Amino acid sequence: MAVLLIVISIFMIAFSYVFFPKKSQSVMAAEKEYLKVDDKRITSDKELKSLLDQYYKRSISVENLIYELDKQIPKNQDLVDKSELLKKEYYATLKKDKVFGFRNIKIFLGHLGMPIVSIALALCLLFLFLKEDNLFFRKVSLWFSIVGLISGLFYVIWVFYPSPDVPEWAYILLLFLFSIIGTVLMYFVSRYLYKLSEIDLVFKVQNLLNYINFDIKRKYINKNDREEYMDDFLGEIDKLYKKR
Repeated sequence: MAVLLIVISIFMIAFSYVFFPKKSQSVMAAEKEYLKVDDKRITSDKELKSLLDQYYKRSISVENLIYELDKQIPKNQDLVDKSELLKKEYYATLKKDKVFGFRNIKIFLGHLGMPIVSIALALCLLFLFLKEDNLFFRKVSLWFSIVGLISGLFYVIWVFYPSPDVPEWAYILLLFLFSIIGTVLMYFVSRYLYKLSEIDLVFKVQNLLNYINFDIKRKYINKNDREEYMDDFLGEIDKLYKKR
């Protein structure tokens, strides 16, 4: 059940970005207000330009031009001021909506999902490497797990670690270095956890063997058959240890 929950969680992380909009409600509202006023400003600019064109073409007199400009210029300036203010608010909302340097949560999760899946699959291969007896499959699972861990960790670190004020080559080198260190740590942690699981399994097997050897023999096996039962029992145990 625990494994199923982990698999479902990883799957949800990988595809969770599809459930988020390209822009948040606050960004869309700020953008709508800014564009509405800015469109009016553009229209006002066109009207002023049209007045000047009419004057140069002698379609209107100087008096009419001055009269219209007196009405249009304050209106245009007011729209310019409002447009600039709303533009600043819009960019401030965009900045507030960022997640670890990405424009929004959708883009952030989109970049994070696949590396998480890569790391999860690589860890599974690493556990298979620790458990597998066949030399060929051990090599295959080990190298694929290393490649998956380094690739996944590289992009996960890239997602959470913004580019510092260093040359690009040094930044990429740092990411690879952190990825390799993380891979080595995961290898030793996985090996430690696997050893713990083996120890736990040994204890469980011992408890089962004690139950079979003592409780079952005493409660369910006739005295005349106990010697034969123990011979068969010990023979099966020897087979198990030979397989290991």
